[in-house]
Amino acid sequence: MAIIDWEQFNENFQYYDKETIGLVIENFLEESDDRMYKMEKNIIDRDFENLSFNAHSFKSVIGNFMAPKPYDVCRNLEELAKQKAETDLHVIFTELKTLTNGLKSELVDYQTKNL
Repeated sequence: MAIIDWEQFNENFQYYDKETIGLVIENFLEESDDRMYKMEKNIIDRDFENLSFNAHSFKSVIGNFMAPKPYDVCRNLEELAKQKAETDLHVIFTELKTLTNGLKSELVDYQTKNL
């Protein structure tokens, strides 16, 4: 099952040239590991304020790619951070990490075939 909703992805990027799409994808691929590291550190440090901010920011970036499942998991992480709820943060973060890796893989495949 695809992580990206390709119909929505194509609609979202329909007015962009290939170079711009490539830059958006490259930025995500280059920054995503650092963003994930920061959120994991926020969880370990129990830094809920920064976790909420970082999850919100990452959710917005994921939203560009029309990837509903990682978007929803990231939103859930953000909400738990706002509530300062420690329960399941590691489980949800692990799910986000897995989904993000799948998203990255789909984007790399898209780059290879289309850009």
